[in-house]
Amino acid sequence: MAAVVASVGAFSSEQDSRCTAQVLQNARDTFNQAIQSNDLDAMAKLLDPDVVLVTGTDSDQFIGRDRQLKLWGSDAEDPNRLTYLRESTEVSLSPLHPIAMELGLWTGSSADGDEVGGEYSAKWRCENGHWLLEAEIFMTTRCSGELCGP
Repeated sequence: MAAVVASVGAFSSEQDSRCTAQVLQNARDTFNQAIQSNDLDAMAKLLDPDVVLVTGTDSDQFIGRDRQLKLWGSDAEDPNRLTYLRESTEVSLSPLHPIAMELGLWTGSSADGDEVGGEYSAKWRCENGHWLLEAEIFMTTRCSGELCGP
């Protein structure tokens, strides 16, 4: 699914001109594809070494690239695994630093069609024309079927 991206702000002329909202959206698309195919190498290239993930329902925290890759790797081994998708709705570029804030909607889908999802925010940093994910925070706002729990 194509995401709707509204770019706000622009980097100063001293910043890397490759650090655009479109390049960030390409990084998000690559991360989504890596989730779908369980490509941990592709994920690793997009994660800052100190990346932080805060889950949507229980606010569990996964800090660091290695810990997050371990999470994704074990998730792929689960026969009841959910497939996750993040869809950007807005990307704001800082006019001061090579950083950006992404807002959007996330969905986790099971093989039997149940879904859980909600909203997310993500902070990115551009280094040498390459966006790295520094933090993602999720909030669960909807669910269907067995994913709603007790």
